[in-house]
Amino acid sequence: MWKEDGAATVVRDQSWIVGVVDGRARVRRLAEKESRWCSGAATVNCCSLNCDYGTVIVSFVIAGGIWCDGGVSERERQRRETSLVMVVLWRERGLTAVIEVAFELQGTEIEERDSLAVTELQQRHESKFNQHIVGVIQDKLGRRVPLSVVQEKLQEELFYVNSVLDDAEGKQLNSPTVKYWLDDLKEAVYDADDLLQEIKTETLRQKMEPESGSSTTKVQELVSSSPSHAFDSALINSRVDKVLKRLEVLMERKKNVPDLNKSAGHIVSQTIPSTCLVEESGVYGRDKEREAFIKLLLSDDEKISVIPIVGMGGIGKTTLAKLLYNDARVEHHFDLQAWACVSEKFDVFRISQQIYESMSSDACQIVNLNLLQSKLKAHLMGKKFFLVLDDIWNKNYNQWELLRSAFESGAHGSTVIVTTRIEEVASMVGTLQPQPHCLMPISEDDGWLLFEKHAFKGRGVGAHSHLEEIGRQIVRKCNGLPLAIKSLGGLLRSKLTVREWKSILDSEIWELPHEESDILPSLWLSYVHLPSHLKRCFAYCSLFPKNYKFRTSELVFLWMAEDILKPQNKKTAEEIGNDYFNDLRSMSFFQLSWSYRNAQLFIMHDLINDLASFVSGEFCFRWEDSDSPNNLSKIRHLSCMRKYDDDDDKFEALQQAKCLRTFLPLGLFPSIKWPGRGLHEVLPKLQCLRMLKLSGIEELPDSVSNLKHLRHMDMSYCSIKKLPDTICSLYNLQALLLSGCSNITELPPNFGRLIKLTHVDVEGTKLIKMPPHMGNLKDLQVLTKFVLDKHTAGDNLLVLKKLRNLRGKLEISGLEHGSGLEADILMDKKLLNEVRFNWGRRRLGEEGNALEVLEKLEPNPNLESLTIDRYGGKMFPGWLRYYSSSPALVYLKLSGCANCKSLPSLGQLPSLRELHISSLNGVVYIGHEFYYSDDNTFANKPFRSLESLTLEWMSGWEVWSHEGVLFPNLSKLHLSQCPNLTQTLALDNFSMLKEVDLNRIGFSHLTSSQECPELVRLTLSHCPNFVSFPDGGLPNLTDILITDCEKLGSWPEQMHTLLPSLRSLSVSDCPELESFPEGGLPAQLKSLHIDNCKKFNANSLQNLNKGLRSFTSLEELGLNFNGCEEVDSFPEETLLPSTLTRLHIILLNLKTMDGDKWFGHLNSLETLEFEDCYELQCLPDTRLPASLRFLGIYKCSLLERRYEREKGEDWPKIAHIPRIIIE
Repeated sequence: MWKEDGAATVVRDQSWIVGVVDGRARVRRLAEKESRWCSGAATVNCCSLNCDYGTVIVSFVIAGGIWCDGGVSERERQRRETSLVMVVLWRERGLTAVIEVAFELQGTEIEERDSLAVTELQQRHESKFNQHIVGVIQDKLGRRVPLSVVQEKLQEELFYVNSVLDDAEGKQLNSPTVKYWLDDLKEAVYDADDLLQEIKTETLRQKMEPESGSSTTKVQELVSSSPSHAFDSALINSRVDKVLKRLEVLMERKKNVPDLNKSAGHIVSQTIPSTCLVEESGVYGRDKEREAFIKLLLSDDEKISVIPIVGMGGIGKTTLAKLLYNDARVEHHFDLQAWACVSEKFDVFRISQQIYESMSSDACQIVNLNLLQSKLKAHLMGKKFFLVLDDIWNKNYNQWELLRSAFESGAHGSTVIVTTRIEEVASMVGTLQPQPHCLMPISEDDGWLLFEKHAFKGRGVGAHSHLEEIGRQIVRKCNGLPLAIKSLGGLLRSKLTVREWKSILDSEIWELPHEESDILPSLWLSYVHLPSHLKRCFAYCSLFPKNYKFRTSELVFLWMAEDILKPQNKKTAEEIGNDYFNDLRSMSFFQLSWSYRNAQLFIMHDLINDLASFVSGEFCFRWEDSDSPNNLSKIRHLSCMRKYDDDDDKFEALQQAKCLRTFLPLGLFPSIKWPGRGLHEVLPKLQCLRMLKLSGIEELPDSVSNLKHLRHMDMSYCSIKKLPDTICSLYNLQALLLSGCSNITELPPNFGRLIKLTHVDVEGTKLIKMPPHMGNLKDLQVLTKFVLDKHTAGDNLLVLKKLRNLRGKLEISGLEHGSGLEADILMDKKLLNEVRFNWGRRRLGEEGNALEVLEKLEPNPNLESLTIDRYGGKMFPGWLRYYSSSPALVYLKLSGCANCKSLPSLGQLPSLRELHISSLNGVVYIGHEFYYSDDNTFANKPFRSLESLTLEWMSGWEVWSHEGVLFPNLSKLHLSQCPNLTQTLALDNFSMLKEVDLNRIGFSHLTSSQECPELVRLTLSHCPNFVSFPDGGLPNLTDILITDCEKLGSWPEQMHTLLPSLRSLSVSDCPELESFPEGGLPAQLKSLHIDNCKKFNANSLQNLNKGLRSFTSLEELGLNFNGCEEVDSFPEETLLPSTLTRLHIILLNLKTMDGDKWFGHLNSLETLEFEDCYELQCLPDTRLPASLRFLGIYKCSLLERRYEREKGEDWPKIAHIPRIIIE
């Protein structure tokens, strides 16, 4: 084995040691009485012969020069001799062992350093060498087992054991013994899978790194004919045997765990059938939903309505259905009512029987389904009925149709309420749009009322006020889930000590007694109904902290790294992952938290998060606090909350986690830089890592290149300038995320060796070229950026053409180098949905071959989003002009196309929803050609699907002709930086507009001859010619923001009646505006800001007061008198509205304030701010409003000294306010 001997690394045999000292080969002879180094040894004609997991290395060493006795000075010369030594080594998994040292040939046959003589000597003794080497290799390989056999054996055993795991999962809730055994089995499966991954990785490595070298033909033939995928039994077989034996022992132990021998249904199915009875006084927070449903039930809009109520277990679906069922209005409205508890097993006969018995009040003795349904149909004939089907799990449409067929005889207006946890079920049965109704958690206040009723037996807190704060924390922990609140309240009903309540507060849900709490069993029911693959997927959700908002891709990438997602039926792993995610979402495990365009964020309810932690057990760990975890030896997946100031030793504990597969730092935005101190020392120990997230890290640890099992690496927003070429030895890598790495200009030259890559995200990098051999990446599905350079542009685009599996988003930049292109490079890429074409900067007027290039880049008609940036052509290609046949395109952006004099015909694009045109300064006129193409002038109304239109940075644009052209669905219009567009903007053609945003436009008037009933927001900024608003037609306008309109001097007369819905008005930098209309402002106004309007003075303020006094809704008032005529007082009669919650005053030259007049009646004021009030000497002597929560004093020098924290003479007057800022 390798040993250290001073500076030499050596290989030992009985009589020889061969190694390297100071960079030179050395041979050491071991005799009985001597140990001597040969200082002149050199290795020649070394060859390596691959045998998959083993490599035979044959080295011929010239051992010539000076031999020195150990411990004797090198200057003491011994006899001169020259030897040729053949050393046969076996290298495997980083270890090298001597098989044989043989054929020492001494004497004058070899002249020192005469390589020709060495070669001749080899040839002379060739048969002797070969015979011995062949014998050695045959002996070595004869003791080996083909890798394919071992791999198959491991895979078969894992397949069987995983089926046992699936069966046992549903039995662990009520049996600690099962859970302990299950955890042991999971650990053994992890170990077996790790070993299997090692074998696969080494196989792939040898495929990618064939070792070359010279050898005799016979030896080469021997190696090539040896069993494929062979490996050393001493190193691998023993580990395989050990793993299989461990699995065998655990499977034998299974016989001694009684609960494992019961059926899963016997243990899981303990659901008590629901009834229609409800205690209405015990229901809180459902009044709004109740009334909305009652309205639907009484509407009689459809013949037979099916209304689903969907939500997670314990959210209150059944309770709401009971409220509806027992409502007097419902009972009076319907002729018949029935309640049926369906539960997990959808038995059409049993359900039909329940409905019939409930409606007829007779016991049903019928045993034939056909006869039963005929009887039920006859009973419902011509009658308006109300039916509740509670807790449906069935997804089989045919079974549902069979049940529903009996309802068709009911009278018009009959209604069925269905409660379910599964959105897919709700979508299948529901008949109303939009549907289904997703029930949300109740508010914290309603949650407290529910908890109080059950914890204090309906008598209120009373004498137990010392428990209220803990109780409210328990309610917050339940996060609005009524079942949890009710269960914990009932659990604490007879426990009235602080210690007992704190114990419940600090407990996890699985630690609560199941016989006293329904929380975990209720949630568990959803879990055990998942198929095995979804159970595994759900377990990884425990890595996400509570309230963490995540994207679908975050979770799918986790699953891909764990190799859970197997491509099937032409679907990729990512597509299957998206299906799995949607399945879990449908089952109410995930809830939509935020959505904008195509971006969505999801969240898990806290108790669902707890459930994930329970099922993942000790194999997933969420490291949230600052303390290091105690024991990480069993952890496979870890997330942690990263901080910028993480200590160097924070991650030291991770050295215990030698089996860690997932390292997922969370907590900071990816773009925030993160030192990641301490990871450089830890990562080399984590050899099993498959998923590594280092986004934002300032320096990439060198050891990353040694993590051979990595499948997913996220280095987005890193500061690195270059990826090391050694990263190209991560042959298992499937996803490499480099988005936002703005310093990276090129990828490593051997990047093409990463043949398993499916996702490469380089968006936001500054790549100047692509690496060679990208065509090797046959499985590549996502490549966000492809760059052409002047040297390899043509070749690279041919490579791009070969990447047939690309999907999602692709940007092609450097198109100024795109000469000599083939056509149809993108046409066959049906799965690309977003493409961006980008030319580099060029001189104005320089066209080049831009049109020819763009013509040949016609995308597939399935494209949904297209951006053309800095295109130099004077006209657009034909495929864009005639793209109107494409039903898929929904987004189009044309930007920086400076040579274009006219816009292409886009009005006939049937599905276009968003159009963005920017920096086309050559366009002067927009008219008919924009709406209609030459061959279908009046075929269809233009822009029939358009919802958002942006036209900006078009300095040459003067005329917009849209007379007679309607934009039937346009909801947002944004015009910006078009100073020469001076005509009047008529809103008549935009009947569905909701938002209008005009910035630096030459318009003087907005007009409307008819109502724009949908318009809710109007923004005007830096419009120097604007003088007037429409005289009417804006009944639903809620927000007006006006900035820097120099000529605007007045408001519409009767503004208070013309804008009845106005809620927010903000006006700034309008020097001619000096007063409000005499009729005042709209009464429903909630927010008013006036900022830097020079003519707004004391008289204007008095005029404003006439409106202020009548306000009953104003909550926020901001007055900035900067640049105004001096305002040193409020009019005597001014009285601020009592509804104010926020007041912000800037540059008011008051010296004192009358507290009674200003604040005496402001009982709702929460925020009070003064800024640049240099003359103000003090705040009112009377106490500020008790409701005040925030006081801000900025650049008010006299006040700063007087109210200095802890020191100012008047500090005690404001010290009671919770939050104070004085700057």
